[in-house]
Amino acid sequence: MRVLILATVSLMALGACQPETQSASEAAAVAPTLEEMGQDDPSVPFKPAPVGPPRTYDAYSKTAMSFTPGTLSLTETPQASANLPAGATFAFSNGYMLKTTLMPGGAQQGGAPVNFGSIFVDLSGAPIDVSKVVMYQVDEETVPATGAPNGGFCKKTSFLATYTVKSPGAEDMTIAAFEGDTWPPAAETALCGTFTYGSVH
Repeated sequence: MRVLILATVSLMALGACQPETQSASEAAAVAPTLEEMGQDDPSVPFKPAPVGPPRTYDAYSKTAMSFTPGTLSLTETPQASANLPAGATFAFSNGYMLKTTLMPGGAQQGGAPVNFGSIFVDLSGAPIDVSKVVMYQVDEETVPATGAPNGGFCKKTSFLATYTVKSPGAEDMTIAAFEGDTWPPAAETALCGTFTYGSVH
C-alpha cells in the first residue's frame, strides 16, 4: 500500500514538472500572422484599391502661372504593395512633373517650423483644418529643359503639402513645396513657395 501511494505521488510530481504542450492548431492560433508582423503573405496576390480618375486644374495664383503656366493634371497612383501607401503624379502642361508617395499623418508631424494656418488661405474665411492637409514625398522630379524658365518649385523639391477648398461648382487646390532631406523640416526656409490651381465644374 505504501509503495502504491509513493508511486502515485511520484507520477503527480513528474506531471507537474513537464512543460505544457500545445497542439499545432493551438500554436498557429496564438502565433502572429504575417500581416501582423508587417509582412505580405506571398500566397495571396495583392490587389491595390482602385484610384480615382485624373483631376485637371488651371494655374490660378501668380506663382502658379509663373512656374507652371497652363494646366495641372493630378493622377492618383495605386499602392505598390500592402505595406506601401498610394501616391500621385503631378503633371503640368509645360512638362514639369512630380511623382510622389503619400505621407499619411505627415502634416501633424510638422512641428513649430511648419504653420499650415499661415501657409494656406481659405478664401471663404474659414480657419485652416490641418487634418485636411495632404502630404506627399517626392520620389521623382522632372524639370524640362524648355518651357519652365523658373525651373521647378524648389532647387530640388522633396515634399508637397496640398490643401483643397471646394465650393459649389468650383475647387481650389494650393500646393506648398518644400526642400530638404527630412520631414519635418529644420527651418522655415525649407518652404519654397505656394502655388494655387483652380477647377470649375
